[in-house]
Amino acid sequence: MTQYQLREPTRRAAEFLLGFAGPATAAQRYRLEDQIKKLRGEWASKLAAVEATAAAAGGRVVGLPDLPAGARSRNGSRPTRPTATSEARLQVLVDEEWVSDEEVVRTLEEAATQTSAPHVANVGQDSIRERLLEQERELTRLSTTARIVEQNLTLNEKQVAILDSRINALTDEKIKNQDVKTLLRLGASIDVLDLGGTDCPTCHQPLSNVEARHVGPVLDVDATISLLSSQLRTFEEMRRQAQEAATESRASYRAIQRAVDTCRTEIRALQADLVVPEDFPSSGDIARRVAAEVRLSEFNRIREAVQDLLAEMQELANSIFEVRSELSALPNVTPEEDNRRRDMLQRVVREQLTDFGFSSYGATLVSIDEETLRPEREGLNLDTDASASDVVRTKIAYLNGIREVANSLRTQHPGFLMLDEPRQHELDEDHFRATLRRLARCSEVGDQVIATSAASVSALSVMLGSAPANVIDLGSQRLIRPIGREDAMEY
Repeated sequence: MTQYQLREPTRRAAEFLLGFAGPATAAQRYRLEDQIKKLRGEWASKLAAVEATAAAAGGRVVGLPDLPAGARSRNGSRPTRPTATSEARLQVLVDEEWVSDEEVVRTLEEAATQTSAPHVANVGQDSIRERLLEQERELTRLSTTARIVEQNLTLNEKQVAILDSRINALTDEKIKNQDVKTLLRLGASIDVLDLGGTDCPTCHQPLSNVEARHVGPVLDVDATISLLSSQLRTFEEMRRQAQEAATESRASYRAIQRAVDTCRTEIRALQADLVVPEDFPSSGDIARRVAAEVRLSEFNRIREAVQDLLAEMQELANSIFEVRSELSALPNVTPEEDNRRRDMLQRVVREQLTDFGFSSYGATLVSIDEETLRPEREGLNLDTDASASDVVRTKIAYLNGIREVANSLRTQHPGFLMLDEPRQHELDEDHFRATLRRLARCSEVGDQVIATSAASVSALSVMLGSAPANVIDLGSQRLIRPIGREDAMEY
């Protein structure tokens, strides 16, 4: 269990030996779910790369979901088609308005294709001062807007963190209540859930002097789980909206900061135009054209990078859709054949218990639990509520029953069973005789059962009678290795 991380190893062993179809389906389901989990992680990584690449250009990508279709599907539901990343669009913030990348490219190309820069004398000192004042006002406006957007971003990020904490707390509480529900299903006492009681559940002292008044009606476990699930859905939707607002504010802040840098560059160029000779080319116009050329080249590279990432994300979306479709096609219930095999095992175990003298209660009350695939009696624990000899009888009947059923069904069972002293706890001789003869029937189907016993060879021969069995007397040495014997595996 610690090395191979097997879940419920006893049940897994019984399922394997009986040839259940359900475990293969469960293993396939685990494999596909793990595959979706890995693909989901790759999608999140690509999405972060797209957002960072777009932010470098002062833009954002819209129309791209946090997770593609099929990544969140539950209960066998599946989407009708994979997410299409071709619907995503790159946008850039220009004058407090998000415009498409095509429009940005067209504007930059017009500015970069300007043939020549006019001289300062042609532009005019008054025009330069007017443009300088305009750019200074624009810088002030952008700086103020940046501070407001930054404050909104901080508030949104804090809200996301608070909602994450609340969601984690609700999730933990839901898991605890689900564990309580499981305990109740397995037979735990309902008294521990009497939250409306007036006594301390630990020391059982009255709390009448502590509580101000009666606590009123208390929800049961199912109602509590339902309420917590509803609250989780509400807070998760609130978190989604807060995260979208934070992402929007982050993209806006980066775009505004980039506009601030551009505005400062143009202000410096216009200030230089006011002090140079009039026959000099206008630094402001040159700066705008050079900035447009650099910006156009950079923006085209970013567009190509975003398109490459979107193409990779489309492959991930297609893979997730295919895996989800395959997962949804798996059966959601235990196959009928598995139930038939469990019923066969239950019938054989009851038959053997009757032959072996099980007397703690009626053998027909013993069943094979659907959850654990182990013998049980509803409401009781076989290991503690049956006599010690009946516990031994149950174990022999269960292990040999698996062998017999597996042989009849031609499963992966090796047809081999070893029992150490089946006559523990003073098993009655008649019942021990019935046990040995039942085990000896293994030779009829080509199986082998080895059972050790402290009884003498003569006593075993009498109890076996004509049963096809081979009695081996180990003598005084038993199974202890003689001194001086060398083991070839040590060299």
